[in-house]
Amino acid sequence: MSGGGAGIIVYPALLSMGLSFPLVGAISAVNSTVWVLPAGRNYLKNRVVNWNFLIIFSIIGLMGCYLGVLLMININQRILEVSVGVIILFLVSYTYYKKDIGLAEHKVYSLARKIIAYPFALLLGFYETIFGSGNGILFTMITLHTRGFDFIDGLGHYYYIAFSWALFAAVLLIQKGYYDINIMIFAAAGSVLGGFIGSLYAKNKGNKFIKTLFVIVGGILGIKLLFGL
Repeated sequence: MSGGGAGIIVYPALLSMGLSFPLVGAISAVNSTVWVLPAGRNYLKNRVVNWNFLIIFSIIGLMGCYLGVLLMININQRILEVSVGVIILFLVSYTYYKKDIGLAEHKVYSLARKIIAYPFALLLGFYETIFGSGNGILFTMITLHTRGFDFIDGLGHYYYIAFSWALFAAVLLIQKGYYDINIMIFAAAGSVLGGFIGSLYAKNKGNKFIKTLFVIVGGILGIKLLFGL
């Protein structure tokens, strides 16, 4: 509903069961593969989908996903969490004080401004594989300022883009032996149900509701990541 990321729930829950970080990453990637397309469709139904932007951003982000899989086993997770926590808290604060941001679409941005979004694809693809929580927030803020999207457009396009990233990461991690079929089946079933219901509810409530969730969930996520709670 907010782009705060299911990882904030999935990772602590599965890590507490004694599963390894790469295995949890594989389960989370499988979850995302099945729920993001229904969620994206709910958000973008009866709206114009920018397929050119979606495809190019996805392809660039796949390179980041590959780097993320290579580094997942050895990366210092705490440094990543603190860095992303600071960024998210800044974006949430900016969103809160910018009262009209994301509530309406703006289609008059210049080509140069639109192109600025693409370099971020590599970073977001990398982070999507490593942890991913808050990636929807980061993508939405980027596209609000570079593509003229509102919150509904931003989250809908992000979920479509995240499908290819999640599928790519899931295949690579499973190939490396990180999988548990039983857990993956039940986790995926819960994810697709929650993703469909949550996105449908948020779309019906509108941009103001999503923005409120964006600030609340993003604030909680940022504090959690920053202080390791």
